[in-house]
Amino acid sequence: MVIDIIFVIAAIYGFYIGFTKGIIRTIFNVLSIFLGFVGAFKFAPAATKFLETAFGSDNPLMFLAGFLLSFVATMLIIRTLARGAEGVLRTANVNVVNQFAGGMLLAAVMVFLYSLILWFADISGVLDNAKDGSVTYEYLEVFPEQAGKVYQFIQPAVKDFWTGSVKAMDRIKEMSVEQEESDPNIFDINEDDEPPPSSEPTSNR
Repeated sequence: MVIDIIFVIAAIYGFYIGFTKGIIRTIFNVLSIFLGFVGAFKFAPAATKFLETAFGSDNPLMFLAGFLLSFVATMLIIRTLARGAEGVLRTANVNVVNQFAGGMLLAAVMVFLYSLILWFADISGVLDNAKDGSVTYEYLEVFPEQAGKVYQFIQPAVKDFWTGSVKAMDRIKEMSVEQEESDPNIFDINEDDEPPPSSEPTSNR
């Protein structure tokens, strides 16, 4: 009975959080973290160079600042896209679908985590009495295996999306480098150049 009560609490809590956020914001928030790290590694050198130029400093900590700047900027861009998509759904009056799907997704995630805890507890031999009177344990017992099958099914699509995202960031990085190389740097002053002689007449006293 205790297993069933905790199952209901976990499922309701997950559904509430997911319904509040919606599936779009939930997925994009997770993606923003992973893609944020990819963007940080890709654009950290360019961001560091920008900060060094802006602040006139070559302090080694500028690389850390550039890494964090790239990470935060990538996350903000992705989450802005998520808010835009949510706005479209609200305009079309179908945002309830987004919220319901988000609730179902996070409820499934919470149940999956709970089933893993039960799996470890069962291995430890502490569920012998509790699982006998449980109605949901027989379903929770096979839930990790079923979740693994779902992961195997969506893995190719996730892999393709990840590869495409990395390639897109590589292309953006290449375009920024090409633009820097094509733009003339009009601010460089050759130190060997001497100023022209003054044309003012000298006064004889």
